[in-house]
Amino acid sequence: MLPTLLHRLLAVLAIGLLVISSQLCDGFVLQSNYTTDAISVGQVRSLCSNGRPKVPLVEATISGLHQAMLDGAADCSDILSAYTQRIMQFDKQTGLNSLRELNPKIAAIGLQKDEQLSQIRETNGSLPPMFCVPLLVKDNFDTVDMAACNGASSLLDNVAQQDATQVRLLKAAGAVVLAKANMAEWAFDPDISIGSAFGVVRNPYDLDHVTAGSSGGTAAGISANLGLMGLGSDTGNSIRGPAGHCGIVGIRSSLGLTSTAGILPLDITSDVGGPMGRTVEDTVRAFQLLVGYDPSDNLTELALTNPPPQNYTDYLQPGLDGVRVGIMLQTVDFSTADPAMMELFQGALSDIANAGAIVVGNVTITGNSLGSLPWDGRNGEWYTGFGLAGHWEDLQCDRFMYDMDKYLSNAGTHWRNVLDIVQDGGYHPSVNTTMYERTTVDYSPLHYPPPYLEALGYICGCGQFYNNTCRAEFRQRLIDSMDAANVDVLVYPTWSNPAELVGQWEVDDGNNSPQIAPPTGAPAMVVPMGFTPEGLPGSLQILARPFDEATMIRVAYGYEQATQHRTAPVLFPECQGQETAPWMALSPSVDAAALTLSGR
Repeated sequence: MLPTLLHRLLAVLAIGLLVISSQLCDGFVLQSNYTTDAISVGQVRSLCSNGRPKVPLVEATISGLHQAMLDGAADCSDILSAYTQRIMQFDKQTGLNSLRELNPKIAAIGLQKDEQLSQIRETNGSLPPMFCVPLLVKDNFDTVDMAACNGASSLLDNVAQQDATQVRLLKAAGAVVLAKANMAEWAFDPDISIGSAFGVVRNPYDLDHVTAGSSGGTAAGISANLGLMGLGSDTGNSIRGPAGHCGIVGIRSSLGLTSTAGILPLDITSDVGGPMGRTVEDTVRAFQLLVGYDPSDNLTELALTNPPPQNYTDYLQPGLDGVRVGIMLQTVDFSTADPAMMELFQGALSDIANAGAIVVGNVTITGNSLGSLPWDGRNGEWYTGFGLAGHWEDLQCDRFMYDMDKYLSNAGTHWRNVLDIVQDGGYHPSVNTTMYERTTVDYSPLHYPPPYLEALGYICGCGQFYNNTCRAEFRQRLIDSMDAANVDVLVYPTWSNPAELVGQWEVDDGNNSPQIAPPTGAPAMVVPMGFTPEGLPGSLQILARPFDEATMIRVAYGYEQATQHRTAPVLFPECQGQETAPWMALSPSVDAAALTLSGR
């Protein structure tokens, strides 16, 4: 395996070409100029000056839009058209590039929702919980009528016959898939969202900075108010990292509490899908609808043995009186941490204490029955063996090709295995090395560790946290250590460093998300923590015991309400203009090609 720095340098060379041809639906040529032109707030405001929404969309909430619809201030079509206008005027024109494709049936869906709304008004009824909520769905979720590209031009034909379970559940509650959101190709990169199907996603607070990966498009679009709610997926960091860099809220559930059926896999033993929003309340309202058993995902049998509360919104309570919050610093590399980010974290601890919580000193995960050394904060490894026989083992094997081939065998695309895609070259040059490494794996998950590692005493398997020897040990040591410290949750900075410049490939990104939650199966969520002096968001991560999302949500809401750090990026204001100016009205017969987002 190439060293990380060399890997990064090769990626820079690969994507530093002036023009890279991409196989986009609309023939868009991917430009790899990584420095954006300076854009003023006034310039951006002029982009969306041909109409004013009937209700404000910047920082809109589910309850606010629902009340507006019930009061007759707007129909669902008005809201969908308003968001469509923002997308068409802001997303590509600014270089944000958060979305790949608008739903070609959005106008017809709006008219159907208007009829339903009219009936509800006439009967003084109540709206379904997600009625007319415009969703930005990460491009690795199966959605009918729109391809699930996984960021790759090779999968532009991957149109599914049915929605991913999480998409289906939100649609059943009234939500509308507004657009597919761009992402890091194949969900490989935790630092930047870049792919052959769209280019680069940029940070809405500073367009020269990254969003992180892989759910960068969802995070950027929600933060810029191009949608009301979003769906992302998280294998190691990919909901929490982008949410943190883009100043929004994201939830990674306990493994087995929510379904991953219909989500293109990276590693099914760690993959989780979940909601991303601008407020804790909205994110929890969506999360509530996603939990529970799904016969299409065997892991969700754990949701039967660990049943969730009747309603997680019951835990949206202000104040943190009596909650014991543990400071977790094992994940932080202080030698490379940015002082401004650590200052924000220190301020968050003070805010938590001022809200009534008891803050407990530095909590560490201790103990290890499998080896002579405890976990020391490193990412993805556990120590096994004693004395001269001891060594650090990977907590999970590389399952990408195995899991992806299984998905492709029944997918909407004409491709049936990863190796054929690799030979065809339908992927971005920045993932060349990763693709090579992941397609030269010489074992299957069922036969890991391979004989040569077993001979050396390796014991970690390739299964979920509950049947992987080392991950089960890690999980138990997490719970035992939290019990010993008598804490309800652990908190740490989502990132110890602010978002990197696009193209500035640094080894030390300060990513603290992969170390604990994925290997243990524990839930974690992120909440805005303020801004650095340069105006880039910081983020607090809150981790609870497995299947204790209720406590995690209570702490997140209490902290959010006490601080109110979320501030909309100034580059994406409310659309302005004459009240009577024409909307960018959509006809139900509009051609789908007209809604495919293209570059400038």
